Amino acid sequence: MDWRIVLIIAAASVFVLLFLFMLFNIAQLRRKARKELSYEAGVYTGPAGEPQWDGKLPEKVDDYTEPRYVYENLTESTNYLPENGRVIGYRISPGLVIHSRVMTNIHAPSVGSYMERLGGKLIEAEDMPALLKNWDKISKLRKQAGDSSLNKTEFFGTHQGLLVVYSAQNLAYKDISGFRNVWAQLVLKR
Repeated sequence: MDWRIVLIIAAASVFVLLFLFMLFNIAQLRRKARKELSYEAGVYTGPAGEPQWDGKLPEKVDDYTEPRYVYENLTESTNYLPENGRVIGYRISPGLVIHSRVMTNIHAPSVGSYMERLGGKLIEAEDMPALLKNWDKISKLRKQAGDSSLNKTEFFGTHQGLLVVYSAQNLAYKDISGFRNVWAQLVLKR
């Protein structure tokens, strides 16, 4: 009878050790996968180029007629011309350029970190008419450059200095002050 208890304890110990070994290996694989997916400094292979761009855009242009690409060499064109370098944004009015990078499903407390990483500013109430008017045109330009189109969902912005969530369907917004469990798209401006 005593040998059966010893055998059960030994088998249970082996099972626990194998289970812990398996969990350790899964954690290692996940860590490796996250590291491979993370951005390295100065490396990004997406169609719109690296998220950080430290150049300076003109405050306003006089020749705006329709939404167009803005390239890192400050050339602007309605045609996708990769020879001008990476796309850093999309001009949607004489004084407004939307950032080339769009982040989906962002948690409200992370907005500041993404803004810092990408180098952009939140959409403001006065930007909304131009953005909504050109939403589909921007999506088309993004697709032509090999990027994803804009989602017709909600996205973060500001209204009178407060973080809000705008509707991509209309000019409505929701005040999310005090609510941390809010998820939305992040469309920045340059």
